[in-house]
Amino acid sequence: MLPTGHIEWTWAGLNLIQRKTGYFADADYRIVGLLVLLPDIIDKPLALFVFPDANAALFFGHSLLLHSLVWIIAWASGRFRSWLVYLLAFSTHLVEDRMWGFTQTLLWPLKGWGWHPWRHVGTPEEMLNAYLEIIVQEPILIFFDVTGLLLLLWFIYDRKLLFVDRLRTFLTTGRPPQDIEVVEVQQ
Repeated sequence: MLPTGHIEWTWAGLNLIQRKTGYFADADYRIVGLLVLLPDIIDKPLALFVFPDANAALFFGHSLLLHSLVWIIAWASGRFRSWLVYLLAFSTHLVEDRMWGFTQTLLWPLKGWGWHPWRHVGTPEEMLNAYLEIIVQEPILIFFDVTGLLLLLWFIYDRKLLFVDRLRTFLTTGRPPQDIEVVEVQQ
């Protein structure tokens, strides 16, 4: 999934949860967007600069070990409840990347010290070519990203972010403006 797809699916899911349950009303969508991308923010530079000859692009950020440690730290610090929406965003990345198909990395180091083998992606050009190739090989990814775009359009429509003042509020606070219900006064 492209980075935009991760954000689109996650924002749409958060919006749906907020609308249907009222949970996570104070969630900052900017932080949610950053955290759902964090596994890639961790791993892509590792692939380019630290492990350029590993023939892999998924490392620590895509392992259950790191995600488990983050959840344990949140629990141990007493911040579990206030961080829950952000923990969910961070770990949602694993579901969106369908990591159950990459168990060598997902279960690292339980299945050995190596990472899920892929191909050489040690330069930006090689990484781009690899992702272009994977899109051709796995057309379901196009479906997921197009659906993500539709979900983003739904989010914009649902939160009325086509209005400049509402969009500005969203971008500056990280929260969609609250809808104001107009109640008619009967005389």
